[in-house]
Amino acid sequence: MIIPTNIGDNDVYLHWRDKKLEDYPRKIEDLTVKVDNPGQPDKHQMASLKNRCRKANIAIYEAPEEIIEDKDIPLKMGSSIGLKNIERSLTTEENGVSELSVTSTGVKSNYIPYSNKPLGWHTDGCYNDESHLINGFILHCVRPAEIGGENRLLDPDIAYILLRDEDPEFIDGLMLPDALTIPKNTINGRVLRKQQFGPALTIQTKNFRPNSGTIHLRYTGRKTFATWKNDARIKGALDFLKKTLQNGCPYIFCVKLKSGSGLIGNNILHNRTKFKDLDRENSQRLVYRIYYRDRVMGE
Repeated sequence: MIIPTNIGDNDVYLHWRDKKLEDYPRKIEDLTVKVDNPGQPDKHQMASLKNRCRKANIAIYEAPEEIIEDKDIPLKMGSSIGLKNIERSLTTEENGVSELSVTSTGVKSNYIPYSNKPLGWHTDGCYNDESHLINGFILHCVRPAEIGGENRLLDPDIAYILLRDEDPEFIDGLMLPDALTIPKNTINGRVLRKQQFGPALTIQTKNFRPNSGTIHLRYTGRKTFATWKNDARIKGALDFLKKTLQNGCPYIFCVKLKSGSGLIGNNILHNRTKFKDLDRENSQRLVYRIYYRDRVMGE
């Protein structure tokens, strides 16, 4: 949802807040669109997915439950709803798609998304510089885990509202230019990614109409490999957000994707529960992930 850049004005904020919360989805079914062919959604399905992202920054496409190992499916889905600029991470394949499954060897084995461990609350791309921010992503499920592997989701606009309503100074702290630092990433003495620091919360205005933009949040609940500025406002914001995410906030959605279905998000906060695969061939959880510099914009 577009946010005015003069959101610091409380009257402007309250007007935007009311519009945001008006008819806001309350259950995951409200965000779900039935799609016959996720590699080629029709015009009505595309519009429905875009409008759910416009309202809540989240959409689920639910397709016939079928196991198909085809990376073109999420790539075509992304393209159909306006996601064009793929952002590649250290573990992304050449086509821009990452295969998320349990990996015990190689570079991927160093990262939690490639394990069956729980993945804490975060937004993607906290380690990227401002010219490579991740604004959207797709998770496309090929095979779900037998047990666990659910995702919980929170719209960053809602996080902004909850934080500001609790204490407006939380927002000021998170917008400090050095609020969050991600240290350099090294393996065996080789620097894979330089240190990055920047605000945790910004209003992005590029490619939007004058005096408007969207909220971009950089957040990680990790206690290591992330350093928050020593500021009382930031500490208060992080404590509040942690309690909100842990204590069953009514705006948090939960989904376990089925084979052939997927999740589209505009830089949303999300996590993943631990999971267990069946101990047999071709039963391992497999999810395709694509990062984008774009956002899905509603009609």
